[in-house]
Amino acid sequence: MPSDERQLAHAVRHIERIKEGTYPAVVGRDSNYRIVERDWKDMPEPSKLAILQDAVDWSGISNRDQGHILLSEIDPGKISDTQRNRLIDMAVSEDGYQEMLEEKAAAATGRGKDREKER
Repeated sequence: MPSDERQLAHAVRHIERIKEGTYPAVVGRDSNYRIVERDWKDMPEPSKLAILQDAVDWSGISNRDQGHILLSEIDPGKISDTQRNRLIDMAVSEDGYQEMLEEKAAAATGRGKDREKER
């Protein structure tokens, strides 16, 4: 299923607001640590990915679009292989593309209204 354009625009605006903020980060180890505020650009890539995945409302947005957006907002070379592969799989998935083509073909031949009744 293609992404809802309104939801997609909302997600992109939300990401821009997220990138303008600062975020707490733990610096140091064991009992010798402190929490500091870091700008988005100074956050580690796995943290950026986690924030974007959790904070953004991805409902109505296809896996494919979500994968593309996330890959464009982080440095894929600085996240784990598992995380990177999951994002790449999302970005290249069909994600309803075949269904969209079938709907377009049905609409072009006048069968689109019949398919809507079936749903």
